Amino acid sequence: MWKEAKTYKKIAPHEYIVQQEQPAAWEKYKKLIDKYGVNEQFTLFGHTKTYKYFYYGDYKYWRMGIIVNRTKNT
Repeated sequence: MWKEAKTYKKIAPHEYIVQQEQPAAWEKYKKLIDKYGVNEQFTLFGHTKTYKYFYYGDYKYWRMGIIVNRTKNT
């Protein structure tokens, strides 16, 4: 179900699902992020953005448009 994001594998490893490919799972995580997520900043290549992160178990989840991402908690 989750796909490995290969582009940033070495500097920001994470997995993702796309809305069109996994609509039920995407909607489930979107709702959890919207309801329980906390705003945090993320900086990559000198650019900082704020995302809403939902922490659950060993993972944190966040949404970028039609994509829901997850990575291991550190």
